[in-house]
Amino acid sequence: MRTNHGTVAILLVGGLLGCASAPLPPKELIEARKSYERARMSAAAELAPADLRGATEAMERAERAFAGGSELAEARDLAYLAGRRAQLAESLGRTAATERQRGAALQAYGEVHLALRRRGAPAVDPAAPAAPPGREKAPARSRAPERPLVILNRR
Repeated sequence: MRTNHGTVAILLVGGLLGCASAPLPPKELIEARKSYERARMSAAAELAPADLRGATEAMERAERAFAGGSELAEARDLAYLAGRRAQLAESLGRTAATERQRGAALQAYGEVHLALRRRGAPAVDPAAPAAPPGREKAPARSRAPERPLVILNRR
């Protein structure tokens, strides 16, 4: 079977031109996709679902604008907004996770503090500055209760 080199060349060039005619997505859309993916994989999915849903909707609008052949400036603007919404959702998710950790730490501190008070240990103020290293307090000496010193004049 003999192939015509001219036919193969024309098909190859046609295929390459067909691929080249598809416009490349603007950099704003590429960055928005990355931001959205980071937000989707972060704590935002669990702790800030409403904000992530807003980012999803904005991302869908940007993708539709680009795929629909809308004006490139409009697709870029929508992609920029989608990226910022994704970043906001990710940030709010991190903030919520940090607040959750803070609440757990405060609760643990309260439990430890309560246990120490029940044992009769002195209360410790977490806001009080710690003693500088190397300057530990000397152990308290056990001594008899102090009595006033009475000096008698002897003549």
